[in-house]
Amino acid sequence: MTAPVEVDYTAGVSARGNRSSDLSYRRIAEELSSAILRGEFKVGDRLPTERELSRRFGVSHLVVREALRILKQQGFIMVRRGHGGGIFVAHPSSRPAQEVLRTLLRTRQIRMEHLTEVRLIYEPKIARLAAERITEAELEQLAHIIARQEEALRRGEQEAFDLQFHRVVAEATRNPVFIFVMDAVVSVLLPEVRRMHLDPASKSHILDFHRRLYEALAARDPERADQVMAEHVAGVQERLTRLHEEQFPEAARRLVGVRDGA
Repeated sequence: MTAPVEVDYTAGVSARGNRSSDLSYRRIAEELSSAILRGEFKVGDRLPTERELSRRFGVSHLVVREALRILKQQGFIMVRRGHGGGIFVAHPSSRPAQEVLRTLLRTRQIRMEHLTEVRLIYEPKIARLAAERITEAELEQLAHIIARQEEALRRGEQEAFDLQFHRVVAEATRNPVFIFVMDAVVSVLLPEVRRMHLDPASKSHILDFHRRLYEALAARDPERADQVMAEHVAGVQERLTRLHEEQFPEAARRLVGVRDGA
């Protein structure tokens, strides 16, 4: 069992004076997140219990609980229940970025087409780098995903493999920023993309794309990988735009008018 990590929470805050019981939950969340970012807590480390944190910060359990809620929402920690459970430092997550994007979509400050437009910039580059850096083990993962996808298509199942496939390709770049951005954008797009790919013909089209990209990656061909990915994302963008026009015809007509200078 992993023992709680001992951290000096007063480090770096002496100028603010002694801590008191009115220290806000936001300040506690800030101190804990700073400790994680400084490397005083590592991924997988167990944090002290709520009781211990309450004692160390000199605040109530409710204040500590609210601070932990913020940290969990921001993706810094995870809570495990039962035997061996506790509060642990989480692996870096794109979940907070996903929530921001979903909020922007719900409030109509951005549209799905904006996200696919961004994908057109970074995903072909991801494919290009992956072709140069991918390992045999990662190629095996992609081959396994394609095999499962083929079986699901034969059985008429709805299971989707697009996010899994794209994530392995992103991981092959060895660039954590690409992985983070891909996770955030594709995870938000996925529900809409799945709506477009409910029929067997569309699923077969996605499977064909996965096969073509796999072949380019296995051949270590950056140019072809770039081209295949660009064609795929452009196709998704076109179908999303068509779906948006069918759902919101008035908005689509206004958008066309703006583009035409009306």
